[in-house]
Amino acid sequence: MSTTQKITFRSMTQADLAPALYIRKAAMESIATSQQFGWTPAAPRTNEHLLNTDPDGCVVAEIDGLIVGFAQALQRGDIWFLAQLFVQPEVHGMGIGAGLLGLAQQYGRDNGARVFSVISTAQPVSQSLYMRHGMFAFAIGYRMSGDLEPLLKLPEPDANKKRIVDCSGWQDRIADMDRELFGAERRQDHAAYIAGGVSVGDVTSFGVTRDGALAGYGYSIADGGIIAPLAAYEPADQLPLLRMGAEWLLDHEVGTGNILVMSHNATIMTALLAAGWRIGSWTFLMASEQFGQFDRYHPAGGVLL
Repeated sequence: MSTTQKITFRSMTQADLAPALYIRKAAMESIATSQQFGWTPAAPRTNEHLLNTDPDGCVVAEIDGLIVGFAQALQRGDIWFLAQLFVQPEVHGMGIGAGLLGLAQQYGRDNGARVFSVISTAQPVSQSLYMRHGMFAFAIGYRMSGDLEPLLKLPEPDANKKRIVDCSGWQDRIADMDRELFGAERRQDHAAYIAGGVSVGDVTSFGVTRDGALAGYGYSIADGGIIAPLAAYEPADQLPLLRMGAEWLLDHEVGTGNILVMSHNATIMTALLAAGWRIGSWTFLMASEQFGQFDRYHPAGGVLL
């Protein structure tokens, strides 16, 4: 495309969700080819969830009426997170990414965001863009995968803890935990997980209590073998939760798991490596200032964090 063509930006609509997936696919395939790593397609329901919860943080770029890029940002409390920003590879270098990012960040500024954050690939161009917009790396995110069966050797909830097999009635306690460990409530995201609104496959929630108080929670998603998000007040309590997530996936005939682990989380990282899991690629958690307790909060991934 000619650089003389006019670039316009506008709010994202439901009709933009399908072309946005194609743009993401083309952009990720280009990155994967240059950096030689695998990638996971985004779930269409996740894109729709973000458009429903944060419509003012979702924007697209067009050239002559053709969508060539998009961004989706969410804000929870005073934490703004850039969930997605992708530009068609053929129009790189035209300032489209910077334009989309600026508009998405304006959504956060208009709503009093204190922290601006993103999970970025290792691409120098991407890292430079985010640093110019005030976000700097403070953690590495490792994309890991492996057999779920060895996770059954992790400890079960001990005698002082009880299992929760459905967290739908624990949302107030989960909101308390998210405020402490993530930095903000995420009720709309939990509602989507519980309702199966983030994936086309089966999803379950689970947790553990200690003396009637919530000690930790987690989710398993059959599509992709995901165990996340997952959180616990005590780092060691993540291990029985990880085991519970693996048990559910194996019961649903999913044998391989995939997880994005933050470098702060030595508990989960050590357990997965001992189980024979391998690192496939890595990304960087970048932010205007550090936030969250990522040694005890295991994020949903690079889109919903």
